[in-house]
Amino acid sequence: MTLPQGGVLRSSRTTTLAINPRIFVVAAINGMLAAAIGVLIWPVTWSVDGDRNLRAALALAGGTFGQDHGYLYSPLAAAIPLPVAAGLPYVAAVAGWLVARLSVLGAGLARETRGLSTPDRILVAIAAVGFVPTLHDLLLGNVSILIAAAVALVAWSGGGYLAGLPLGLVLATVPKPALIPVLIWMLVYRRQALCSALGSAAVFSLFGLIILGAATYGAWFQVLLHPYYLGTNQTGNLALAAMLPAILAWPLTALTVGATLLALRRGETPGFIACLCAGLLVAPYTMAYGAVLLLLAVRPLAQVAPRRTFALAATGSIAVIVFLPLWVGAILVTTLAVPRMAWPKLHQGVPS
Repeated sequence: MTLPQGGVLRSSRTTTLAINPRIFVVAAINGMLAAAIGVLIWPVTWSVDGDRNLRAALALAGGTFGQDHGYLYSPLAAAIPLPVAAGLPYVAAVAGWLVARLSVLGAGLARETRGLSTPDRILVAIAAVGFVPTLHDLLLGNVSILIAAAVALVAWSGGGYLAGLPLGLVLATVPKPALIPVLIWMLVYRRQALCSALGSAAVFSLFGLIILGAATYGAWFQVLLHPYYLGTNQTGNLALAAMLPAILAWPLTALTVGATLLALRRGETPGFIACLCAGLLVAPYTMAYGAVLLLLAVRPLAQVAPRRTFALAATGSIAVIVFLPLWVGAILVTTLAVPRMAWPKLHQGVPS
């Protein structure tokens, strides 16, 4: 979790070489942890999801789509990399996918760190890439960074139909359960974007159904009914229901829902952060890379609670590994503790 927090902005404008010690600490922690964890998990994670996407594309072409119950994306998602799977060398395909996601992440960081000194912007980039969920996504070849980008476009816009189109493609290809609270937030604060997201998702899905066939989509629905990831956290599922016994998970789920509804009533920014947290906590499955969405909460939360955000950022990578629900819950509690009138608007961005 990165930390472009509010207090640094004034000092950064006075000298372009200023280094904020809090940002330095978070970058150092995340960087060192990323180096150590990356070495450990590289052999078992490198391009696992990227390879799965390529195999799904080939399975789609071969008429065997739906046999891999770990692939939960739609047939349309499998069709998108088909030209790559069929026409590019493997190394080029994997490298290109990595560069594309790093480019998207870099563009988002450039936007969110305007006003910081050059060293601080570099440190924020190190912290963001070294954040364990980001590292996990990059190594696996997952799509969570792109999902976060689609959500960011909606959040950072002041409204409008165009902002929801990329999210519509996401919903039609990788409909993650964690996005449901975000859609509820959009119903309250980004209705035009919600209409375009749902409408374009329907159009994309209809196109996929016509081109790829009802049988292919039927096979996908069967996978969704019997997914590999549900169950205990032995499969990597970090959601509340997987990490805790039902006698604890259900009350905490109800508490999460109640807290999120309260945050939604308090404004678009606390509601947005709460919905990001709720999606990770109450979804049927939450993998470590899914928490990359919480990068979108850093700037607004740091502007109103810099010390608490620093503590959350400094402990984020360790917390994801040890017990993600507790850390996400701490973000939710921190959000609710901030006075309603203190929150900035999401689309206001940062000073340039």
